Amino acid sequence: MFSFNLKTIIRNGFRFVNFGSMIRLTLGLPTRSGRVFLIFEEKEYTCQEVYVRSAQYADFFLRKRQQQIEAGILGKEDRLKIGIYQENTPDFLFAVFGAGLSNSTLFAFNTGFRGKTLAGVINQANISLLLTDGGADEEVGRLLGEIPGLGHEQVFITGDSRAQNPKGFKAIDAAIRETETGPGKLSGAPMDNTAPVLVIYTSGTTGMPKGVPCTHLKMVGAGAVVQSAVRLKKADRGYVCMPLFHSNAWYIGILPVMLAGASFVLKRNFSAGAFEEDILKHGVTFMNYVGQPLHYIIAALEKKYGSPEAVEAALARHPANRFRTAYGNGALPIDRRKLMRYLGMEHIFEIYGSTEAVITTANKPGDPIDSLGRLPGSVVIRNEQGEPCPPAIVDEKGQILNYDAAVGEITKQADENNLRFGGYFGDPGATSRKFRDGIYHSGDLGHVRIIGGKRYLYFNGRTDDWIRKDGENFSAENVADYASRLPGVHLAAAYGAPCAVSDEQVMVTIQLEENAGFDPQQAFDWFMDQQKTGGMDPKWMPDYIRIIDDIPLTSTQKILVRPFKKDHFNILKKPDMRIYFRLRGDVTYRPLTVEAFADIQARFAETGRLDLI
Repeated sequence: MFSFNLKTIIRNGFRFVNFGSMIRLTLGLPTRSGRVFLIFEEKEYTCQEVYVRSAQYADFFLRKRQQQIEAGILGKEDRLKIGIYQENTPDFLFAVFGAGLSNSTLFAFNTGFRGKTLAGVINQANISLLLTDGGADEEVGRLLGEIPGLGHEQVFITGDSRAQNPKGFKAIDAAIRETETGPGKLSGAPMDNTAPVLVIYTSGTTGMPKGVPCTHLKMVGAGAVVQSAVRLKKADRGYVCMPLFHSNAWYIGILPVMLAGASFVLKRNFSAGAFEEDILKHGVTFMNYVGQPLHYIIAALEKKYGSPEAVEAALARHPANRFRTAYGNGALPIDRRKLMRYLGMEHIFEIYGSTEAVITTANKPGDPIDSLGRLPGSVVIRNEQGEPCPPAIVDEKGQILNYDAAVGEITKQADENNLRFGGYFGDPGATSRKFRDGIYHSGDLGHVRIIGGKRYLYFNGRTDDWIRKDGENFSAENVADYASRLPGVHLAAAYGAPCAVSDEQVMVTIQLEENAGFDPQQAFDWFMDQQKTGGMDPKWMPDYIRIIDDIPLTSTQKILVRPFKKDHFNILKKPDMRIYFRLRGDVTYRPLTVEAFADIQARFAETGRLDLI
């Protein structure tokens, strides 16, 4: 009852605490007008330029909303719902800020969505217009026939539409100019700061990705939390190379920079090779990250300079190096130690968190470097029976002696009326699975270690229904669905397997149809084709494929996944396993031999993760 009253009080009494107000009080301040806010592909944008352009987007959205009201499509208190499906550009920011200023809701569709997945999330969102760019408009055009509520005239192309626009969508610049001559100032929907201004997608336990509402309060609060931890100043410069359809870029990369009155470099795509030049050229001091890209940056530096000592000598005291801190998740302790050494950094804030943001922790200065920070008492590790797990007991090597008892799901006492996350957009079933009996279930596995009398969180991966790769969680069922449709496959199971760098790799076990054979090249080509034409997210591409004669089933005909997850690809423990694998850059699957497994073991040893396999 208390949380409900608190939410109601904040909604009714603190409407001024919203993302639109945050934009006006940061980008719109006259004292900041000439200050650089954004650098994109060598072009600098001042706070005033970003604010004016965002206000133009906001005005466009309000006029589109008024047209929808006059047509009887929207009610007078309804928010306009907008979709965006494109790579990182300033227009992505203008659209999000425009949504905040106009009190609209913007759905940020992952550019990994293709085919029926993309059509499904667009239809579920029920958007009134869609923004895209020259790199994604062809996929949008191909699917318009499957999206009844969206016609060609509701799709707008951002950026330089003259360069790429084979489908002939109207340019957003032209559309904005056309509406500028309309009637005077229009009002938006009534403000509810507990309603979403941005919807970010994470995969569900069924085939459809889930939309996580990022409310006005969450956008303001997330920026304030990171800013208070990192203590950015106006002289700081961020580096945003994560996709803008990912909450990491907003919660950690952009919002704290806005509050500090600082600036940031926006990258169209992540590039490990460009990192060094970028940070030195632009005086970057801070970045948001996920673990795998951070590892690629370190690998690129070590390859260029030849040794850790050479990297440190070249960069730690480089006169142009201003880099001091980073904030993100999924980075190995060994990688964090390396980057701090190479760049002479103060600290890396390794966090535990998710787009839902119900449970968040951060490794702060002085915390054990392999931990994810201290846990509040409301966060409890629970076993499959819902009972609290005891703290882990570890030996002198850090190995958990009571693993089965100590490792469980990370949960928190919370209901749907909490201020951080009230449920998934249009998916009450997924929401009820998250909130059960007054407890929020993260779907993550972890354990607690008591160090110096304090409770510290350690991450142990996803539950069997989920896989985490490259900083994103997605459904194992989605992967299994594609694997089961591979020609010649009778049954398929998917699950997360250990990764030498960060998070997990994707592994599937398949049972072939009678008299069918497995062709590794055919399998590789088929999965690649599904990414291009079948709606398969590139992250779902299996890294390991295990062939088995008979997949074990329960009495209810469910596949027993946990034994496969336990065995994963360790052919030393189970020499009879028949496994094919691929490495980054491979163009086919290869048999996993003892020699190949030894190379994989060496890679895990280098990163300090040998215990995982």
